[in-house]
Amino acid sequence: MSWDKSVKEIRWNDVMEAERYEYTVGPAGEEFFNGLKQGKIVGSKCSKCGKVYVPARLYCEDCFVKVDNYVEVNKDSGYVDSYTVIYKDDEGRPLEKPVYVALIRFPNTVGGLLCYAEGNVRIGGKVKITSFDWPLRVTVE
Repeated sequence: MSWDKSVKEIRWNDVMEAERYEYTVGPAGEEFFNGLKQGKIVGSKCSKCGKVYVPARLYCEDCFVKVDNYVEVNKDSGYVDSYTVIYKDDEGRPLEKPVYVALIRFPNTVGGLLCYAEGNVRIGGKVKITSFDWPLRVTVE
């Protein structure tokens, strides 16, 4: 293990071997993913400030209070906030068709969701969720 100080940012160089890694989504994540299974977008609403977080979170970022009020967000109100286009695979080979990955947000919520996007992908474009499997798939109208 060593520190590499030859670049402006400091990097830690090491080998980390892991045969298996499990990530638990926690209570808020479970509510969010259970909502997806039912074709819903579930957020959590802070009882103190009223902010709605998507995806659902366990604590309010501003008030630092536990959030256990889960609300359904209007899935038809999503829009593209940002997107990127991927032209090559992870080995650097050109893809047959570019892949669009979009950050979608919902009005009056904090946060957003990364999705595979198709259609007329553009910032501000209205999205229709075509698959609630993870990762979400949307069509931009």
